[in-house]
This record gives sequence, structure tokens and C-alpha cells, in this order.
Amino acid sequence: MSAGSVTEYTDNLSENGKKYVSDFIGFMREQYPQIDSKICFSMPMWLAGEKMKDGYIAVSAAKNHFSIHFSEEGYVTNIARMVPACKTGKQCINIKYGDDESYQIVKDHVRYLNFFPHS
Repeated sequence: MSAGSVTEYTDNLSENGKKYVSDFIGFMREQYPQIDSKICFSMPMWLAGEKMKDGYIAVSAAKNHFSIHFSEEGYVTNIARMVPACKTGKQCINIKYGDDESYQIVKDHVRYLNFFPHS
């Protein structure tokens, strides 16, 4: 069963998943308070406009890592150069639980994405 809300999504995660996904949700709320998260493709997502084609960021959790998903592969490619410890997937960076250094680098890049207006 897929989650109907962001809270429902995080409530069903493992301890590690809940810790990191909740932290990223808090980070996005702090950086982009004007953009509400919603569940899309069974994960919390922030849309830069009305549609996904306008840009998005999403977060999901897996057994041994969590992923930050981007609307453009170019963002993943650029960030991946800075975090060699992380693997990439299709339009996402996979960060192992406990790799706080890589996670901070990814958050630093997300902070300055040009398709999200800052308040």
C-alpha cells in the first residue's frame, strides 16, 4: 500500500530511513517554505512549478541507503563528482545511511538549485 501523505510515508520507514528522510524533509521546509511537499510516485516530492517538467526534487528510502531524486540528470552528474562515495541511479544520488559528509554536500547543492525560488 502506498502512502497518502508525507507523514504516512515517514511513519512506515525503518529507523535509519525515518531519520534521514525526515531530516531532508525538514531541510526542504527550511530552505523552500513556499513549496509544499506531496506524495508523487510513492515518495515525498517538491515541484518547482505546476508540473514535474518544471523541475522537482524527491526523497526515498531503501534498506541500506536513501536517495535524493532530481528532475534533470545533469544535477545528478554534477553532484556525483563531489560525492564519490555515493552511487547514482536514474536521476538520483544514493547516500548510504551514516554517510553524513556526502549528505551535507548534497544538501549544499540542493540549497542553490536555480529552479527553486528562495523565499
